Amino acid sequence: MAQQIQDLVQSIQKEGIEKANKKAEQIITDAKLKADDIVKSAKKEAEKVLSDADKEIALRDQSAKASLSQAARDVQLSLKKALTAEINALLEEKVAKAFKTKDFVKLIKEVISLGFCDVQNTEVQISEKDFEDLAAVLTKELGDKIKQGLEIKPVKTVNVGFKLADKDGSGYFDFSTEATAKLMIPFLSPAIAKIVFN
Repeated sequence: MAQQIQDLVQSIQKEGIEKANKKAEQIITDAKLKADDIVKSAKKEAEKVLSDADKEIALRDQSAKASLSQAARDVQLSLKKALTAEINALLEEKVAKAFKTKDFVKLIKEVISLGFCDVQNTEVQISEKDFEDLAAVLTKELGDKIKQGLEIKPVKTVNVGFKLADKDGSGYFDFSTEATAKLMIPFLSPAIAKIVFN
């Protein structure tokens, strides 16, 4: 009987060990599967995080490039505006100096002689500050035209230069420094014109 008990104990032990081994194998298999799932899930999450980061970096890069491009355009427009103003001021200054010489009276006489206007219905408008200095010379140089009806008048709207205006106010030719400078801009050297005005 002792032998039977011993065999029974051995059988129980063997069965218990086998069950324990099977359970251990199942636990290990389940753990490996769970670990594989965790690794796969972690890889997917990492790929998503990297993908999102790449998209955000690309978006920020695109936004930065657009901002930089706009800033460059703003600088270019500001520079163009500043250069245009500087060149206009320089041209106006040079034209104003030219209009202060004795050749100014010749210019007025030449413009009237070219037939731009009907002298009977035209007035030469010059600045009020230059009127006293120029009235006598213009009267002398344009005497025959004045006899035909041409008038010489001081006006506030002309600073330097002159205008040939219809007496009825219907039109005028502007030879002020500002208008003359604008007319000269197309005749600047092509390189300067291209840099500043294109």
